[in-house]
Amino acid sequence: MIFNIDQLSKTEYDDSDLDDYEDDLIELFAESPEGKAFLAAYPKEDIGFWAAQLIHYGYTYEGYTIPSMTAWEVEDVVINLFPRKISLAQPEHADIAMPELIAFWEFLKREFKLRRADSILKFLRKTGSNYRDIMMDSSKFGMAKSFITAGQAAGYDMTDEKQLNQFMNEYNAQVLSQNSDDAPPLSVGSGMPSLFSPPPQGTKKRSASQVKKKKRRKLAKASKRKNRKKRK
Repeated sequence: MIFNIDQLSKTEYDDSDLDDYEDDLIELFAESPEGKAFLAAYPKEDIGFWAAQLIHYGYTYEGYTIPSMTAWEVEDVVINLFPRKISLAQPEHADIAMPELIAFWEFLKREFKLRRADSILKFLRKTGSNYRDIMMDSSKFGMAKSFITAGQAAGYDMTDEKQLNQFMNEYNAQVLSQNSDDAPPLSVGSGMPSLFSPPPQGTKKRSASQVKKKKRRKLAKASKRKNRKKRK
């Protein structure tokens, strides 16, 4: 596969480009020596969730791209955005984050010769031992993640839509009874984070429908580019 690591820096960009970029780069990572070594060390794990989140949150929220990322920017995503945005079905799911990201950046260093990879790897290795505590630090949670965590603490299975809605109704009733402007009522879709158990976005178990969807996106983009050239 020919992959342009710098493609997100192009001026012509649409939302599907980010999905394709994530899919293609993580596929290369999964098939690399570093990806295979990660899967050998963690045979029960999928691969690609945390790398995809780094790409997605870094680019979507801050405009960071993988080839230009600095150690400070990776730290910003991993220490600030991840704990605020990503909810965990179990705290121990955070334990795989740093090993996967270390393997990912070792792959990027070797394959694409990214000059900041060493400083990023140094940060990731330093952070690995206490990352579960960072992800579960409630002072870092956004409103939606605080809601998810409160539901879990109350004994609700927040991966079950019926139980999530039941807790949401109780939460909203409490908010309305307290007349609190600090905690507005929530609804599904209002910034609600996703739980993962295990991470659902890995490359290792990509479904046939996901592959077909990706092919359709690529064909549609190729057609758009062809039409642009004809109009010029």
